[in-house]
Amino acid sequence: MRTLTAVKRSEPLDGLRGVAVLMVLLSHASNGGHDVLPGLDASGIGRSGVFLFFILSSFLLTSQVLDRAEDGVGWGRFALRRLLRVVPAYAVCLGVYVALGEFSPEVASQHLVFIRGEAHFWTVPVEVLFYLSLPALGLILSALPGVAARAGVVVAGIAALSWLFPPDFPARAPDFTPNVLPFMPVFLSGSLVAVLAPRVASIRGGLGRALACAGWLGALGALLLTPSVASWIVGDAIPHRRFHLWFLEHAALWSLVLMACIVPAGAALRRTLSWRPLTALGRISYSVYLYHALALALAAAYSPEGQGGWTGPCAAVLSLVLGGLSYALVERPSLRFSRSGGAQLPLPERARPD
Repeated sequence: MRTLTAVKRSEPLDGLRGVAVLMVLLSHASNGGHDVLPGLDASGIGRSGVFLFFILSSFLLTSQVLDRAEDGVGWGRFALRRLLRVVPAYAVCLGVYVALGEFSPEVASQHLVFIRGEAHFWTVPVEVLFYLSLPALGLILSALPGVAARAGVVVAGIAALSWLFPPDFPARAPDFTPNVLPFMPVFLSGSLVAVLAPRVASIRGGLGRALACAGWLGALGALLLTPSVASWIVGDAIPHRRFHLWFLEHAALWSLVLMACIVPAGAALRRTLSWRPLTALGRISYSVYLYHALALALAAAYSPEGQGGWTGPCAAVLSLVLGGLSYALVERPSLRFSRSGGAQLPLPERARPD
């Protein structure tokens, strides 16, 4: 059984990456009192954008794991590609932080080996820790007889991990110590969509249209979980961290959006997410994410006195410039290299998909 290779490489998913990084950028700018657009208070939506990144990553990688035997890609090449996808741009960005005196070489080294996650960099080691679970996840799912069994196991995993490691678990962990366990239900939500993708892609008629509508409702739900929007609706001020621990709620909403991109009736949503500026932003989203906090700090430090209203827009532009340079000079060359080589290991027979 194959997952949906055509969907994995589609522009709508680039568009969703663009949405994710835009949410993070707008949120962090507003958190510092520097709205990118006047009156657009996006405080508090950055966590939702991060969860969208997690779900997209797990969807794509779980799909690749389930397709791996047919594609002829072994674990060695798979691991090499992941490292080349994450490490080069991350290492260069950490080097910039050291050069500017933001990090000591020791702290940067701890980040580079994924044992520390400070500020917005916390997401990188969390993603890498999820990567380490993929071989086991692939073995388990590939050994099961069909979509229903695989989906049942993933749902059971989401429920068990949500109970064992609730969303407030990171608050009890040491500062800057990466911990993927509370976020595993979010990652597994993306894995669930990957498991269901072949069935979802064949749903037509009224059920397909209902699923496409559910995707739009999921996007609306994510908008309503913006604290400033929720405050306007209820008439009371809502703290910007109010929805940060709504892990499963965010995961469910973004999973609906992702499934709506797969179902045939979701053409309108796919066209919307395929808007060229959004897909272009999605392609450089990793580098933009790495540099956006630095761009915000530089814009705030060098804004002319009395011109603070320009800090947010300048930070957004600088984030795009730095992200674009990083993508062109670091990410794209490393991606090309990762696609041209890498060790290949045979997949165990018992792990082969149906």
